[in-house]
Amino acid sequence: MEPTAITLRVPATSANLGAGFDCLGLALDLFASITVTFGRVEAPAPEDVGEKMVLTAARQAYAHMGRTPPPGLSARYNLSIPLGRGLGASAVARVAGVVAANEMEGRPLDEGELLTIASDLEGHGDNACPALFGGLQVCVAGGGRYLRAPCAYAVGARLAILVPDHSMPTKEARKALPESYSRADAVHNTGRAALFVAAMAAGRLDLLDAATDDRLHQRQRAHIFPPLVEVFAAAKAAGAHAAWLSGAGSSIAAICDEEQVRAVAAAMLETLRGAGMTGRSLVTQIAAEGAQVARVELVRE
Repeated sequence: MEPTAITLRVPATSANLGAGFDCLGLALDLFASITVTFGRVEAPAPEDVGEKMVLTAARQAYAHMGRTPPPGLSARYNLSIPLGRGLGASAVARVAGVVAANEMEGRPLDEGELLTIASDLEGHGDNACPALFGGLQVCVAGGGRYLRAPCAYAVGARLAILVPDHSMPTKEARKALPESYSRADAVHNTGRAALFVAAMAAGRLDLLDAATDDRLHQRQRAHIFPPLVEVFAAAKAAGAHAAWLSGAGSSIAAICDEEQVRAVAAAMLETLRGAGMTGRSLVTQIAAEGAQVARVELVRE
């Protein structure tokens, strides 16, 4: 019997968005292509970290369904989204595995179950949610499930992304955070996260600099990536409305008008190089769509 291969397109993401720590995220118009093959002949274990994540997620989806995965489960992750850069690469892999397994089995899992499985594997939903559903999302854990709401956003906004060659693994970035925060800091971030959502819905990009003023994680992580503050300043000086550490880093995202976005991307890269580091910059926008099945085909084992 010939196995079925399912190819998905899943967007990269940027999470936290300044003050929205572990609850805000948006999809980027940068898509990875992941193919999951469901064969009857046992497949060798992959060596690629991203492909291992895809398969772990697919098997977790099968466990949630109460079904046994096929022995010939394999994955090919065409990685355009680097791991350890705060662009949701692990969420992309996990979302792909969960969605592919669900598609193969006739879609027994609903959207909430897909989100729960992927988010549990991630540890939180701020990347998994926009990778699944696209757009700007608020996602919080509660009562053994994840609650999410899509948010309106300024469609014309553009994003300049700085992707350093320097990685910041999520576990290392988490260790930089304190065990507790003051009431003043908690109130500060709660208000700014709410302001971010409201400002995006109203098209008030001029409010986003204030809305991304974080006290919970960015300054605490700056020692892992020393040019952080200078890159923020360079982005704003070049015309960005706001800049933030994307996820746990090391990528930095800046939101801009279309006229300024290329200058902002260039300014961030120049600042990074001035600090003796290497990387690249790119220009994109918020992706309206999340994970999509791009192709279903039969392949010979």
